Amino acid sequence: MKTKILPFFFLTVMLISCNKSGIYSKFDKLAEDNRWTTSDAKTFEFDIADETQSYDILFQISHVYGYQFANVPINFSMESPDGKKEDFVMDLPIKDSKGKDLGDCSGDICDLVTVVKKKIKLQKGHYKISVSNSFKGPYLPNIIGIGLEVNKAK
Repeated sequence: MKTKILPFFFLTVMLISCNKSGIYSKFDKLAEDNRWTTSDAKTFEFDIADETQSYDILFQISHVYGYQFANVPINFSMESPDGKKEDFVMDLPIKDSKGKDLGDCSGDICDLVTVVKKKIKLQKGHYKISVSNSFKGPYLPNIIGIGLEVNKAK
């Protein structure tokens, strides 16, 4: 399975590097057992230099093809440069009403990118966004990795 992920990873890196509106992009691959434990909050940190610009914040999730759940409960906590925290929850849809994967699937891996915040103003400074899941069990199964992107809004 590692040999299938490697070409996809390089393609993703190349596409991201060509994105001129990208401010930040990071993808965290989970352990080989593809389990995202409910206690494993991932933290993404980035800096904003231009507060006159609007930004889009996108969440990325990579899962095994044929995912058993239609939605995934995701928690976000965003800390701004002034220390204020904003917490919000998203019931992330993985499949449409007909059961079709919403992500881009290639082989046995599906990648889904969804907008968390669209065209928002961010003050200049350092931001920290923590992402966790609130699945009812001890872990969310068949998750390969998660990531975050911050782009200049179009």
